[in-house]
Formats: sequence, C-alpha cells, structure tokens
Amino acid sequence: MPMESGTQAELRSEARQRLASKSHWTEPEEKMGHLRLIHELRVHQIELELQNELLSDTLSSVNALRAKYHDLYDFAPVGYFTLDLQGNIVELNLRAASMLGKERPLLIGQPLREVFDSSSLPAVEAFLSAAEHGTQEVFAQSLQIRRSLPVPLYVNAQAHAFVDPSTGQRMVRLALMDVTALKMATDDVVQVITKNAVTD
Repeated sequence: MPMESGTQAELRSEARQRLASKSHWTEPEEKMGHLRLIHELRVHQIELELQNELLSDTLSSVNALRAKYHDLYDFAPVGYFTLDLQGNIVELNLRAASMLGKERPLLIGQPLREVFDSSSLPAVEAFLSAAEHGTQEVFAQSLQIRRSLPVPLYVNAQAHAFVDPSTGQRMVRLALMDVTALKMATDDVVQVITKNAVTD
C-alpha cells in the first residue's frame, strides 16, 4: 500500500532514530561501506515494521467503525433493504425482517413485491420501477404489508438506485417507515367527518 511522501519521510526518520539508539559503529574504517549498506537495510526493515504497525492500527479503526455502523444499520427504527433490479431482497436489517414477520435468512432472495397486500401492488410496482430505472429518490405512501396479524401494517417507502462499488451492479436502496398509527388515526378522523357530514 503506497504511503504519502510526508508519512514516508516521518517513518524513515523514526526508523533511523530507533536504529541509532541500537547501533554503535565499532568496525574499522575499511568495513564502513558494508556497514552503511547493512545500516540502510536495517532502516528499511524498521520502516516496514512501522508501516505494518500503522496499517494494523488503521485496520483496527476500520473494523471498529464497521461494527459501529453495522449496529446502527441493524438496530435502526427503520426497515432498510438492498434490492437487485428484479426487486429481489439482497440484504435487509433486523427491523425490516421484523416488519415482514420473518427471519432474515428466509427473506434473502425473495421478491419484495410478494410481501405487499394486493391493494398496494399497483403503487408498489410503480414505485419500484421508478426507483430501478430513475436517478432520483422516489417516495410512496401508505403501502400495506401482508401480515397474519389482525392489525395491518402500513409503511411509507423511500428508495434510490446506486451502483454497488464491489460488483459494479446497479441496485436499489429502500427504507420502509411504519406509519400504521398515523394511517389508522387519519382513517378514524375521515370516518368521523364523513359520518357527521351524512347526519347533517
């Protein structure tokens, strides 16, 4: 891994200091040429050791950050999905699996469209098509997810396409927000207003 020139100079300087603290020239003058070569090789060896230490520290920091963001992703209050361009689930967080009422491994590879109620399918199809083929973020509201529970689950959806840097494949990132309480409260208000309008 190439290092920046400033960092390399600092490593070389530190390597020379470390070696100077260990080395004492005790050989005759005629052997000094060979000793200087050995000295340079030792400096280079210490440089490599320092670079290795630096890379190990960086790797530890990256792993700590990865664990942190993995936790943030998994335990977010929003359902996060990654979909392929056929609308199949490639990745999802724990909240998303909970919203769909299944274990995460069982959902990988499944078409997302299948989890929605038939009443929401036209809106879901239009939403996913716009996300898959567009360049802007797209939104959909009050989509109903099929569940065996007596209370339906309604979600607002937000998605955008991106290119996966590791594969070069175009994919879709999707977030689902549970709006069931808001939808039910709104429906109750609409019913009351409609009932009052009829009785007046």
